[in-house]
Amino acid sequence: MFIWGVMMALGAEASGLEAASGSLAPVRRIEVSADARAPVPEIHIAPGRSTTFFFDARVRPDEVVLEGRERFERLGLSEDHLALIPSSLFRDGERLLLELRFRDGAAPERAAFILVVDAARGEPQVEVFRAVRSVESYRLEVQELKARVAQLQAELTRQRPEGRSRAIESAVAEMEDRDAMVLMRLSPLKVVAHPDITVVQAWRVEARGLWKSLRLEMRARKGGAEWVATGASLSDEGGRVFDVAAPWQSAPLVDGNGAILVVLVNGATPADSRRYVLKLWDDRGRTATVEGLTFKPL
Repeated sequence: MFIWGVMMALGAEASGLEAASGSLAPVRRIEVSADARAPVPEIHIAPGRSTTFFFDARVRPDEVVLEGRERFERLGLSEDHLALIPSSLFRDGERLLLELRFRDGAAPERAAFILVVDAARGEPQVEVFRAVRSVESYRLEVQELKARVAQLQAELTRQRPEGRSRAIESAVAEMEDRDAMVLMRLSPLKVVAHPDITVVQAWRVEARGLWKSLRLEMRARKGGAEWVATGASLSDEGGRVFDVAAPWQSAPLVDGNGAILVVLVNGATPADSRRYVLKLWDDRGRTATVEGLTFKPL
């Protein structure tokens, strides 16, 4: 009853002011969104005159933050509106934060305003509309951003990998200086790849005592989504995992084109006649697994 009494008093006062002026005061309409870059709206309030906020969604009255709250003559709160009358204790130009939280939990969850004390320009009515955004839309945006970041990281790794040049991978891809390389065409026992990509041929390429690598000739499905390898793993039949460099790819696989992918094997390289499994993946989790590769001595 107290809140409604305050609202009736404020309404009567506002009606009197409007009647005295002979015209209706303009209504301020504000849309709040989840865009963190959007500026905080400024609302002018005048000592001795009421300003009423109307909301198109329910708010939590017990969680309203209002700076200088004790200096307001009257303050009325409910789930769909807020009414206030500043006292004469306020000075022109003072800026006060008003912050509130919506009850339904949808985004934006909060709204904030800057109340600017201005005896000559008080705004009597402010209607607040919320551009609602679901939590699911945020989740999808985060996933898209993560995928884009991973793709950019893959491009950076391919073009300018940290700490060393990718000259070896490039040379393997182009089959440069074959006299210095030992090549062996491999016949994998099994290839399991995402429908958007195909492994056409596999090679083992090495420089004795220096490095070993795997070279894959791959092709994209016509109309398929772009595929760029962002990671690789190499393991043997017993589950032992070998250290491999980030995959190097000559070009993105997309719309039926072909590309060369090179994986340099680091550290303690395989050297026996067991079979090995190479697994590749992109930032969307689409994989290509090549089983039955061999590193037995040539």
